[in-house]
Amino acid sequence: MKALLKTSKRKGFELAETSLPTPKQNEVLLKVKVSTICGSDLHLWEWNQWADDFVPRLPLGVGHETCGEIVDCGSDVDLRKSNLRIGDLVSVETHLFCGDCPPCKNNKKHLCSNGEILGFHKNGSFAEWLTVPVDNCWKARQGTDPVTVSLKEPLGNAVQTVMAQPIKGKTVLITGAGPLGLMTIAAARAFGAGQIFVSELQEERREKALGLGADHVIDPKNQDLHSFIKEETKGKMFDVLLEISGSNQALNDGLTSISNGGSVALLGLFPSTVNLSLNENVIFKGLVINGITGRLIWDTWSQVDSLIYEKGFDPKKLLTHSFKIEEYEKAFSLMEKGVSGKIALFPR
Repeated sequence: MKALLKTSKRKGFELAETSLPTPKQNEVLLKVKVSTICGSDLHLWEWNQWADDFVPRLPLGVGHETCGEIVDCGSDVDLRKSNLRIGDLVSVETHLFCGDCPPCKNNKKHLCSNGEILGFHKNGSFAEWLTVPVDNCWKARQGTDPVTVSLKEPLGNAVQTVMAQPIKGKTVLITGAGPLGLMTIAAARAFGAGQIFVSELQEERREKALGLGADHVIDPKNQDLHSFIKEETKGKMFDVLLEISGSNQALNDGLTSISNGGSVALLGLFPSTVNLSLNENVIFKGLVINGITGRLIWDTWSQVDSLIYEKGFDPKKLLTHSFKIEEYEKAFSLMEKGVSGKIALFPR
């Protein structure tokens, strides 16, 4: 089968012919319909310090946001117990968990002590076929477009970021309005945030942010974020910082300006070491900081479905480009330039 691989510690991927995977006893075999590109995939493409620290071994099949059709299952899988059947379309929960460790038993399977992440520790979804544990499959509602099914995974990251602290009625600053930041804006608005400020360098993304529910957008290169928010809030500033950009400057700007006693959720991945004034901007401000990785399994997924099917958010509106898997270099070139929304790769 065709699969996109990371084969060496240098920039780029390789499209290769690999063996069709066979599902293990607890796994299903998925015929991949589509996968979408995540910002973390770009870290692997560029192979920065974060990637070198996080990925234990190469070669590696990459990709994790996906929609697949169940076509086969391992010997221990009873699809009926999972409310699944052959032919179902599923999203994949990419955090693979053991179910037995303390985090797993405390409803924190996404933080499993023995966990692995699809596309970073186990061969991923930029391929024609994929095997995953049946317990990591989230059934799509009938008639849902495969791209939407794939986008539920990153939308879950955004929802988990928003819901990591009380959000209803709170004044919020979101730093970064790329695809994940835009999802975060939509989720914050849908789940009851008060005033929403968004800091973003690109004008086109700032315009999209306004369309998805932001009240104010800031160009941090040409505007003073602190002064702008101080004026708009009459000195009250903001209660919640949602950091999506992975920018050291954006994080520091946000921490400098957030109200004392505020809450911070960090989702953006930083390519290298971050410099912070912890004493002044965190400790003496009494901030609560939440690191976000993955989604609550399966609470966040239910919230994602609520956002899509009940609150009417269509994540496909963030899709700007679609490519065949053979055109992966074009796709990642766009990602590098930061001029795209979500990008879909079709394996067939």
